[in-house]
Amino acid sequence: MTDITQTEIYQKALNHTIQHAEFDENIQRKIDYITEQKGDVCFCTRRLKSYAHANAIVSWFRDHNLTAFKEWCYICAKLERMVFQYVPYEWFPAYKFFSPLLSDNAEIIDWYRQHTLPYYITPNEEKDRDNPKQPAFHGYQMLLALNGEWDLLGQRCEQILSMELKKDKKYLIDHRFYLALAKGDKAGMEAVLTELTSPKIAKVRNHEFAFTFTEHFIATHAVIYAKLAWWCGYELELDSVWIPKEWLPIQPLNDYPEPWDFLKQFDLWTPFDDYDDWSPHRGAD
Repeated sequence: MTDITQTEIYQKALNHTIQHAEFDENIQRKIDYITEQKGDVCFCTRRLKSYAHANAIVSWFRDHNLTAFKEWCYICAKLERMVFQYVPYEWFPAYKFFSPLLSDNAEIIDWYRQHTLPYYITPNEEKDRDNPKQPAFHGYQMLLALNGEWDLLGQRCEQILSMELKKDKKYLIDHRFYLALAKGDKAGMEAVLTELTSPKIAKVRNHEFAFTFTEHFIATHAVIYAKLAWWCGYELELDSVWIPKEWLPIQPLNDYPEPWDFLKQFDLWTPFDDYDDWSPHRGAD
């Protein structure tokens, strides 16, 4: 088997990610704007989130530093949380759970699992979350899984898997994973993720518009699902170059640093403006 770390495309991808992880005057300017609440604060927060995400990837694939990887995942997840404060109804697909899940920080994962507002307030998402032909159906599955809604999750999987879909057929394998998870079928989950990371499927699924910093290093959805399974108590045994084994055990850090004052001062549980009833709450069931 070819060592992908020695390929030219891998090295180019790593160098590209390293460039985006470098601290420079542009990053400092965005930190200043957020701190002083000047300019487009939401845009600056998004850009800083991208910087944090790049650092998470570099921390592992260049430095092999698991602690730093989790720290940057947490920072990225909290910055994304701050973006939701400005646009709480923003599109909320499964891949946005990468950073919170991989951080192993239970509190931020708790916030994300409660953030259902986009699927109930946004007009299109409100009707599309239950429509197997729409992307929102796929995204909503993650929330059902993290909240232990196993019966509903399983019913939805069986519904979509029984249909003849012409569009987005490549995502049906995801629902096979969710069905195995809903049934507690460890072997079934392992089989699906082995298929999802197979050369035939990985060459398609690893490369999506949101995977700029991960497409040449991991199978993003497969990593998220594997971590989700571990989070739900199923210690999957996987052997794939696209799923770093070291990332899967649930091992929270003793401390999660917040490198900027504005990040420290932002309360994760701040209610949404105008949507207090839909705001996640600390300790909620």
